[in-house]
Amino acid sequence: MNEIPMLSDAPAAARAREGESLQDLEGTREFGQAPGLEVSRAPPRRTKAAIIALVCVAATSISSYVFTNPQMPRMDPVIEFPWFIPIGPYFATIWLALTLSMTASFYLILRSSPDNKLRRKAIAAYVAQFALHPAWAWLLFADRAPMASLYAVGPFVAAVLAAIWLAAQIDKRASLLLTPYLAWAIFAFVSTARIATAGLQ
Repeated sequence: MNEIPMLSDAPAAARAREGESLQDLEGTREFGQAPGLEVSRAPPRRTKAAIIALVCVAATSISSYVFTNPQMPRMDPVIEFPWFIPIGPYFATIWLALTLSMTASFYLILRSSPDNKLRRKAIAAYVAQFALHPAWAWLLFADRAPMASLYAVGPFVAAVLAAIWLAAQIDKRASLLLTPYLAWAIFAFVSTARIATAGLQ
């Protein structure tokens, strides 16, 4: 049976109806959205993104600081830190700067468009380094396992590099803000290798 031209859907309406079906299948249709209109995903609001970034970075920063700070009372003085490891106010200042730059970088990624295919991978890279950094610090300074910590700090550096590369494709500001953290990651790798190899001699 031939369709009556005046009663048939216009091409735009047909495309909209197809888009509606796809949205229903993908679960992206929002409540109250007019049928046939495309759903534009939005990043978290500024306040929410800031809270997420602060909580994530603070959790890894505080836990790592407790294990890493050479002047913590419960640190065993048996560990001989290399001469180039900063202590005292220098250590605290560097740590604060790294925490702030990491927070700002992660915030920019969270606020980027969810339509960017690399956004999810970038967030995963950030989360990976958030988890690996305290693990490295705990293995080296709390568990006294230099070789195990050396195996942990390698993936940590790789995660930071991946985050920087992915962030550069999304927001170059986020990538630049993460650069000081890469310097710290390399510093952690060199320090760990120095401590681990010293134990073998």
